[in-house]
Amino acid sequence: MKNYNSSSKLIVLLFAVMNLVISSAIYAGASYDYSRRELMGNSGLAIFRDPDFGNEIGLSISIDGIRVTTLSRGEGYRAMIRPGRHVVTVTDTPSPYGKTKFTHRTIDLLPGRNYSFTALWEVETIRIEDGGFQYHGFYR
Repeated sequence: MKNYNSSSKLIVLLFAVMNLVISSAIYAGASYDYSRRELMGNSGLAIFRDPDFGNEIGLSISIDGIRVTTLSRGEGYRAMIRPGRHVVTVTDTPSPYGKTKFTHRTIDLLPGRNYSFTALWEVETIRIEDGGFQYHGFYR
C-alpha cells in the first residue's frame, strides 16, 4: 500500500509541473510580433512608450490622422494595419509646458512584416525610434 501512495503523489506532482510549464509557455507567446498566419497579408505595428517618458504625461497616437489611443505609463499599442504608406503622429497630452509637441513619421509597411517603434520624450521634442523592446506591460 505504501508503494501505491508514493506513486500517486509522483503522478500528481508530474501533472502539476507539466501544467505550470505549458501555461508559462502559452503566456510568454511570441513577444509582440504577429505570425505570418495571423497577419494574412497585413502588417504588424507595435508602438511602445519609453519608461522615462514622464509620470503625468500621456502619449497620444494617431495613424493617418485618426486618433487610435493614448498610452499611459507602462502601456504599449499593437495592431494589424494594411500595408502601404502611413503617417504616424505622436503627441504629449497634456502638454507639461503649455505647448503640445507633434512628431510625424512616414512609414512604408510591407505585407507580412512586423514593425516596432519606441516613443522617447525629450524636453523639446518627442522622438520615434525604430525597434521596440521586449514588452511585458499592457497593450491597448
